[in-house]
Amino acid sequence: MSTTAKKLYKILIRTIFPPKCLVCKSFLNPPEGDNDGFPEAVDLSASLQIQVERLMSEYLCRDCIDGLIAVESPLCSCCGMPFESRHGLDHRCGECSTSPKNFRIARAPLIYEQVFTEVIHCYKYKGKIQLARPLGELLLTAFRLYWNKDSIDVVVPVPLHLKRLRERGFNQALLLTRYWQAITGQLPFDLSDLQVENDVLVRSVPTAPQSGLGRKQRAVNIKGAFGLLDAAKIIDKRILLVDDVYTTGATVDECARLLVHHGAAHVDVLSLARAV
Repeated sequence: MSTTAKKLYKILIRTIFPPKCLVCKSFLNPPEGDNDGFPEAVDLSASLQIQVERLMSEYLCRDCIDGLIAVESPLCSCCGMPFESRHGLDHRCGECSTSPKNFRIARAPLIYEQVFTEVIHCYKYKGKIQLARPLGELLLTAFRLYWNKDSIDVVVPVPLHLKRLRERGFNQALLLTRYWQAITGQLPFDLSDLQVENDVLVRSVPTAPQSGLGRKQRAVNIKGAFGLLDAAKIIDKRILLVDDVYTTGATVDECARLLVHHGAAHVDVLSLARAV
């Protein structure tokens, strides 16, 4: 199909089925341009807020985009929790000081609040897997913000139990990192040597959902839920563990404990959203 034909087809589809905001359902006027494929060049130098506006304008209205809240300093230098006070330097929060984590640092680009919660729920539970593209690029923006690409050897998505994987049809964390590999040739830097390993961890126990559980209950619920499939891939490696939401950190901390115990040099954590 020619470029002109594609544009006419998109205009026709938008006329018959006008796009709506995923959150508030108001009608959208998405930006002009061909969004069917990957962008010719991915600009990661723009500020996080500008990136959020660019990536989500096809899916959210202006009011809902304005409702997205970026994670900003000062924050916990370990778990990434933003402090209520907007003054001062990054430092360890009380929780990380009294209960040391098995991971080194955890970071996320956005707060897990009402609007972004609905976006992630659309992605995970309502079949909107097209969100893997903008959310994957948002995750990559956060990666570039907090890490040098040469500081990580292996990316490990947090796995789903086989039963839940069959129900959902995809692993949301894996899908996000696959987008990184798809756009490697369009980046101003090379990610080809950054390995994404989906067969390192396995979720061997079908635990109850973590949502609705308190901090201590989450830690008990997730303990022993993961196993290691191939230790050779992580020995002496600097690991980036990827998940969709950091709530209490129980899931990623359990994964980090297992990885470090089997020889990883250290584990860092990157998620889309940080609950506060």
